[in-house]
Amino acid sequence: MIRLRNPDGAPILKTYAKDASEIIKNQLILYNTGADPVAAAHTGQTILGVTVEAQPTDDGVVYYHPITGRVLEIEFTKAGTKKSFADTDCGKQYDIVVTSGDQVLDPDDTTGGFLILVDYDNEAGLAYVVLDAADLLLSC
Repeated sequence: MIRLRNPDGAPILKTYAKDASEIIKNQLILYNTGADPVAAAHTGQTILGVTVEAQPTDDGVVYYHPITGRVLEIEFTKAGTKKSFADTDCGKQYDIVVTSGDQVLDPDDTTGGFLILVDYDNEAGLAYVVLDAADLLLSC
């Protein structure tokens, strides 16, 4: 699950679902002839933002927060070798793992990473990240 760290005052924009069965709440979406969930090893300037709610209807409206200049809160998996972060990890780029639409940070995967670690809470299993500007479609 991904959400804005401080959502107060964040604008809400809309687009339309490409395949609505895949659009769930608190998920990174990109533009691909309609809103589509972001997959692992994302590249390219197509990420729109984080969904505000699920959209169960094809071509239905998808509401999302744009994320330019925003810090995101994302759960990280402890299934791999690396089970926590240290201060030396801040500034590194990490990739995600996607399971049944749920997106979580993979602390073991820095190849193809697009989420830049800026803070963490090991006890809660949360990472605070910003997106690499090269992956954002919106600059507002």
